[in-house]
Amino acid sequence: MFYLGIDVAKKSSRYLVLDSEGKRIISFSLENLKERFHNLLSRLQEAKIESKDILAGLEATGWFWENLYQFLQEKGFKIILLNPYYVNKFREALAKKAKTDDIDALVIANLLRTGEYMNSVVPEEKIQVLREYTNLRYEFLRTLQDYKRKVISLLGVVFPEYERTALRNPFGVASLQILKEFPTAKDLALVKPRHIEKIVRSIQGNNFDIKEIQSLIDWAKNSIYSGRAQKARGVSLRMLLNQIQNLNSNIQEIDKNIEDILSPGPDDSFPGENLLSIPGVGKKTVAAVLSYLGVDGSSFCSAKKITGYVGFFPRLYESGETRRENRISHRGPKVLRWALYMSAVSCLIHNKEMRVIYQRKISQGKTEKQALIVVAKKLLQIMLAMLKSGEPYNPIQVFANT
Repeated sequence: MFYLGIDVAKKSSRYLVLDSEGKRIISFSLENLKERFHNLLSRLQEAKIESKDILAGLEATGWFWENLYQFLQEKGFKIILLNPYYVNKFREALAKKAKTDDIDALVIANLLRTGEYMNSVVPEEKIQVLREYTNLRYEFLRTLQDYKRKVISLLGVVFPEYERTALRNPFGVASLQILKEFPTAKDLALVKPRHIEKIVRSIQGNNFDIKEIQSLIDWAKNSIYSGRAQKARGVSLRMLLNQIQNLNSNIQEIDKNIEDILSPGPDDSFPGENLLSIPGVGKKTVAAVLSYLGVDGSSFCSAKKITGYVGFFPRLYESGETRRENRISHRGPKVLRWALYMSAVSCLIHNKEMRVIYQRKISQGKTEKQALIVVAKKLLQIMLAMLKSGEPYNPIQVFANT
């Protein structure tokens, strides 16, 4: 048996082959180009090594591994996708303090030779699609929140009285249109009410009357805004509001795509459909869970494993006389932690069993955030069990021993 360790980088990859005794057979580097992938096969043939006699391995780092992994799989190689964390621990055990492409490939090949490795799961196409949408949605939402904070901060300077007007919410449809055209109090103070009315009336569902519009203009005329940097601040506010509109539109498109994936025809089921039977859990949460747990949760043998993977455990910190135990670990997929946390918030309204857990933890002296994390952790464990069983939510069975 031969063991092929591959250290994948952006432009090129390092390949190293060991035999069953740990002897180096060949090592070389190739660019990450299609013809070079085929050169790999030629190099192995020249060394009289057949693909059926090779166990290949590479790390799941960044996005570089995916195309090479797919190529090798299509060519009949048995290939292992390795968790970088465990590869690094094995490197430390070998006392390989230096880190070069050749050493990384050697470490991977040696890890394969020991047989003491864990194969990371490569998701099927539908799950990969959900992961792409879920991750992008999370990043858009974070950016959207950041832009909204900047708008509120800027509006507090150029029109601090805006929150006292009938429009008050700067991110409503009518507010966005008005502020994009008249971004500061100084701009609004010069506008005739009929002009604002024309903007409002063109928006379906808005029914602000002329008195409310006049009140808006009066507030603008009496604003404490000094007028400093009026043009620059107006331009900044317009740009931020345009970005917010674009992000909202993109998030809506992603939501529709997720909805389509998790809403097949009436005679078809879809992965994770039973998770929607949990009160307080929606399709966005299900999409995030499926993205990282897979179709049936088979990658995780226990609740303890999934809790560690997601990072729902306290991190102990000690330094001198300082001791902190209640800070949650940030290890694992932040997207999934965030989705579960938001679902836990929803469960306080819609799920009486989860609400009982939350209230119990509060009575024990936990903070609101700590209690919500306990609920999110319980949700995660329930979802894993439901993915494995395929059964719908049954609170009597789930909470029998609690």
